[in-house]
Amino acid sequence: MSTITGEGPLDAHIKHGNGLIGATPTLMRDGIPDRAFKKTEGDDEAWARQLLNRNSLEREGQGGLFEIETEAKVANTSFARGLRRITTSPDDSLADVRRKEAAYREWSASDDYQHALHLADAWCAAFVWVKREDAPPAITHKVFRYLEDPEGDAAPQSVHAEIARLREQYGFFHWHLEFPDVFHVPEDPALVKAEQVSEAIDPGTGWVGGFSCVVGNPPWDKVDFEDKKYFSVVAPEIADIAGTARRTRIVEWEKEHPELGRRYREARRAVKGTFHFAGNSGVFPLCAKGLTVKGVNSLQTDQLFAERMASVVTPEGRSGVILPTAVATGAGSQYLFADFTERGALASLYDFENRRPKSSVLPKGGKWFDSVDSRYKFCLLSLTGRGARAGASRIGFFLAEITDLEDPNRVFALDPEDLARINPNTGTLPVFRTQHDADITAGVYQRIPVLWHEKRTDGNPWGMSFKNLFNMTDDSDLFRSRERLEAEGWELRGNVFERHGERMVPLYEAKMVDFYNHRAADVVKSLTAVNRQNQPRYLTTEDLQDPTRLALSLNWVQRDGTIPTRRNNREVLVKGVELRLAEENWDHEWLCGWCDVTASTNERTAIPAFLPRTAVGHTYPLMLPRVAPPLVAALIATQSSLVFDFVSRQKISDAHMKLFIWKQLPVPTPAQLEPHLPFLLPRVLELVYTANDMTPLAHDLGDEGQPFRWDEERRAQLRAELDAYFFHLYGISREDTEYVLESFRSESGGLKNNEIAKFGEYRTKRLVLAEYDRMAAAGLTLENPLTEGESGTYRSTLTPPPGQGPRHD
Repeated sequence: MSTITGEGPLDAHIKHGNGLIGATPTLMRDGIPDRAFKKTEGDDEAWARQLLNRNSLEREGQGGLFEIETEAKVANTSFARGLRRITTSPDDSLADVRRKEAAYREWSASDDYQHALHLADAWCAAFVWVKREDAPPAITHKVFRYLEDPEGDAAPQSVHAEIARLREQYGFFHWHLEFPDVFHVPEDPALVKAEQVSEAIDPGTGWVGGFSCVVGNPPWDKVDFEDKKYFSVVAPEIADIAGTARRTRIVEWEKEHPELGRRYREARRAVKGTFHFAGNSGVFPLCAKGLTVKGVNSLQTDQLFAERMASVVTPEGRSGVILPTAVATGAGSQYLFADFTERGALASLYDFENRRPKSSVLPKGGKWFDSVDSRYKFCLLSLTGRGARAGASRIGFFLAEITDLEDPNRVFALDPEDLARINPNTGTLPVFRTQHDADITAGVYQRIPVLWHEKRTDGNPWGMSFKNLFNMTDDSDLFRSRERLEAEGWELRGNVFERHGERMVPLYEAKMVDFYNHRAADVVKSLTAVNRQNQPRYLTTEDLQDPTRLALSLNWVQRDGTIPTRRNNREVLVKGVELRLAEENWDHEWLCGWCDVTASTNERTAIPAFLPRTAVGHTYPLMLPRVAPPLVAALIATQSSLVFDFVSRQKISDAHMKLFIWKQLPVPTPAQLEPHLPFLLPRVLELVYTANDMTPLAHDLGDEGQPFRWDEERRAQLRAELDAYFFHLYGISREDTEYVLESFRSESGGLKNNEIAKFGEYRTKRLVLAEYDRMAAAGLTLENPLTEGESGTYRSTLTPPPGQGPRHD
């Protein structure tokens, strides 16, 4: 076999290299950017800064007495002509094939072609160059310009050798040089800049053309070096250590094993170099922009390939890729996916779980990809080229078999206007299981705004800010266990340790809270768990009926001042709880936030709650709204409702309720909720104020009494009234309310099945629908609040009324 397409030798069509690390004509014409000299793993920071300053001066024309004012010569038309002559020559006989192969080898080894490759390699090498004084001279902007002269000797041989070494290490691959007959780069850069050569020139790459069809299943990996994964093979005992203790042990291990340490550093350097190129070269502007999103600190290899594939397909072509569904739902991919949707390139997205159901063909079930976890979600993504629009996008989520693609209730067209309303900040896709789910959610967003619309000047009516108070890994050196504190003479009072006027406050984790309950569980260390050793131990009803019984954490953190510790081989002072909250100008004696770790298949998904003023781990992000406390109570009630939870389930694609999702969930504005406070506030107060440590919140809500008694039956009715109320505020019909309630079930349980097992009925559904009907008769809408009391339009079935329940003495 000598050809793939019937033209040319096989080597002209099958290429080997790293398709992610390569130069483009547009970027080469601009020379070496200052971003190339950002410090990365293994670089000397001061030397990198010197190089950056030198490069900046050279780009400004101040790098020397005699400056060259040229652009890199990146046209490939002569290469394309030469290659085309070879590929179109006869190959009717074996001799013809041999002549074509020899001609191709001669063409690819020509001085001009090799110089063009070397220059493109030099551009890439500038980013992954070791930035230390003892390394070969770095490729700055001026050096790169001088390298354009094939006869020049501006760079010493060590530079050329280092370029060649880095090309081998990283596998540089330049699409317009590897396939000059596919990607045409015009001769005249001025015409390219003016876009006068052809409307088909891609300004992002500088070439015309591309492949008519691109398909692939790229690696589903992060561009990140994971110490735990590396040492699980090299030194498993180090992999078993967690947090900052592992980092300390690695430093010691490197001293004990210098050669192994050198290999470890080289391995880290290679991955970090790839990350640096992808994030700073400009080759992947959309994926790189995702790194600007708060909480995003890694790049996905599969998403980089998706952006690359979109750039190498012809304007009228198509691309198809199999990759994790996070490309359409994740924070880091939001700019990439928004580009697909905004230019109408999204033809279809079909989301599958890796788990295949039982069938006659697979009596025990199975997987699509054997080496991937069965819970992992991936999608078939189809895109048009930049010169075509797909029209309506066909979308399907939670598909199990290919036959599901023909089910009109599972696969449906998504209106671009609805998508813009549902996720206005990111343009990412909601995760709809059915057409009905899509219709209900779209209707909600037509009536209710998102919590924070980042593209509008008035888009943050709650004056909201967010805070991760303590990172459970990076700040673990600040945490103190109960055993250690007691050994050091601290005394536990409630759930706070005290000694000589100092206080260590509990470090709350998300697993400690539940709806309207800041003391759902203690955290204990499991002796049998392999991965998640910190496990909740839920308080009993008897515990909850004691207002002095507070939740006990696994760790405590110093409340006031700074905490001395050692980081990066230096003694430092790190802020304690109060200094961190002071940075946010938060003066309330309580906090509020939501559980980050969750899933759309859990009994409930969106779980907000009030907390006392304390230390909080990053698995429970804090919300800090700048409105009056009663309105904050209304906000927590809104976000605790079943209708809010239903919408949140359409947004979750993995195990986290991320900040970008939380911001784009539908919440009425403070002005819209304020008329409803007389109904909402008494119920929220009675639900959340059941323990002494929430007294400051009760005071801020206007209550001076003792905590309310914990009464399961009464609490169920209070929550049902709130849930029914918000179904009306969100404009959900009676039929759709019943549908939403029925959706809270799963194969492993869910709210419905769990309640049937516990109570013999779906209690929440019965209570909510009963109150929904009573409120409908009273005319409740977002614009028309209920009035209670003797002459009101609605009266609770509870005696005494909400907010007047039994209290502790």
